[in-house]
Amino acid sequence: MLAPHIPFDPAESPLSYAARLAAVHTGDRLLQFLKDTEFHPLDMAANKEEALSRLAELSGTPLCDLRANAAVPLGERKYDLRGELVTAEFLSNPYTVFCPACLAEDDQKGTRRGRWEWSLAVVRTCSRHGVPLLRRAKGPWDDAFRELEYIVSERGEDLQALIATAVPRTVSPHQDYVIRRLNGKAGPEWLDNQSLEQAVRATELLGVLVGRGPDQNLTDLTADDWDDAGRIGFGFTSRGEAGIREALVAQFRKFDDASGTPGARKIFGKIYDALAHSKSLKDPGDIARILREVITENIPMPAGTKVLHRELPERHLHTVASLAKEQDLDPRTLRDVLIAAAVIPEKAPSHYPIPVQRGREVSARVKRMVTVTSLPDALACTRPLVDQLFDDRLLTPIYYGRPGIKGRTQKGVDSEELAKLVGKLHAKAIELDAETDGLVPVAKAAEKAKVPAVTVVHMILGGFLERVFRLAGQDGISALRVNPEEIKRHRAFCSVGMSTEETAASLKISPSILWRLVDRSPEEVSLTVKWIVGSDTQHGIPRFDPTVVADFNERFAHPSRIAAQYDQQTGKVVNRLKQQRVRPVLTDAEVGAYFYRLCDLKPDLFT
Repeated sequence: MLAPHIPFDPAESPLSYAARLAAVHTGDRLLQFLKDTEFHPLDMAANKEEALSRLAELSGTPLCDLRANAAVPLGERKYDLRGELVTAEFLSNPYTVFCPACLAEDDQKGTRRGRWEWSLAVVRTCSRHGVPLLRRAKGPWDDAFRELEYIVSERGEDLQALIATAVPRTVSPHQDYVIRRLNGKAGPEWLDNQSLEQAVRATELLGVLVGRGPDQNLTDLTADDWDDAGRIGFGFTSRGEAGIREALVAQFRKFDDASGTPGARKIFGKIYDALAHSKSLKDPGDIARILREVITENIPMPAGTKVLHRELPERHLHTVASLAKEQDLDPRTLRDVLIAAAVIPEKAPSHYPIPVQRGREVSARVKRMVTVTSLPDALACTRPLVDQLFDDRLLTPIYYGRPGIKGRTQKGVDSEELAKLVGKLHAKAIELDAETDGLVPVAKAAEKAKVPAVTVVHMILGGFLERVFRLAGQDGISALRVNPEEIKRHRAFCSVGMSTEETAASLKISPSILWRLVDRSPEEVSLTVKWIVGSDTQHGIPRFDPTVVADFNERFAHPSRIAAQYDQQTGKVVNRLKQQRVRPVLTDAEVGAYFYRLCDLKPDLFT
């Protein structure tokens, strides 16, 4: 063992310690010392196990202390760093890294020390002085020994000049995490579940994407740029998958209105390329899975598409075009129905994603759709009854027609829904071989009893009528036979209050808007429906309390009713409300019309 004993600095790298030993014991440079003490010089430069063992033997320093401050090579450009497996890219080679303020302090004490932390590429700020670390490119071959006494020639005033030009900054939480982890301290769960290099790479790549966009060339980034990326990225990766998804989805949202069909490489740019083609085919870690899922959850792609080395087993999303092609439908009609069904917005771009199952459900409805003009024949009833069935929600409309056309009221109905309605009516009826006195069709019975035909349909479905028959061999509503006198007996009970049609007319709104107000009950701006129930409690007849309707009319109004009240054009009323910044209590997007509190309208507003 060499004498006198020179103590090992716990923050020092083994190479730096060896250089100090050389200075004290031979007064010469490290290379000659290594040769004189039977080292393989390049083994020492590489921190190989044999060289560290020889240094421990000569210095009397425990091997574990030396080994803890060095990335020990394992072959194939892999290293063991305090139990973490890292690759050559994780280290600061081929640069010699230093803090000028630390060297100035060392010069005052007599000997410079190379800190082990400086050998890590992720360490870019001095934890003691809060200044950016400086990097010197490798020059002569013996620069591999990192001898700061010779590589950094600045001393005194020159070294102070380097310190003066440094812009102070705090250590990034990203760098702090790495050092704490190497010191055996736990950090954020998601990061700790990755290898150290995966955690660093994911954080910095995400930071580049968020801070500089998808087109930033990674090779053009400086050490300070990477430091910024680490600071930004750690704010997301430290929150685990939720934070990472937040950043990736925010990036995706930037392309919502893009023209064409932007793909994953366009949206995520260099981060996608970096994960798809990682150096030496290294496993990029869980960040690849998360990005892959964000891509497949937002970008329509056919089955078999390869996303970050994994094939998509089945299609998850469609565009209107791909769905129309798959289902052999006119894309314009399909698009209109998807808009009406609130699957896509009215001005959705061509790449707007449609969940496969939802898209196929709507497509199936389109294929089964019976247009409103065909409904009287399909149901075997009159056109007025068809309208009443829509008004009372006994039929659910499938809207279609070109978006933007004023009064887009074309609609159809799912043929399965028609069959279900007719099936329920027929299930209430007894088969009749021939016409019988006293029994008449639904339309005739409604006329005789002076009630709307839909009321008769409600009476049948609700179990109010004891005598309901169906002519054998006939289908639809026209096949039904009922007794008008029986309908008259139930007329008063089943007609309490106002019908859907009467209520909508009183409020000067469409039945569809009326039902949206009903759906909001018991919100402040809403209406309640009173269901009249017979022996079949599964079916109710919708009626509205005139007092409730009148109260609504006294408190709320939409532009058309306001215009009628003040003898103004609706457009002028709308403009005036906007100019005076009168805010609606309900919007068109919520219920199909704007509603205002009448108490918010000043008497002179439209005079």
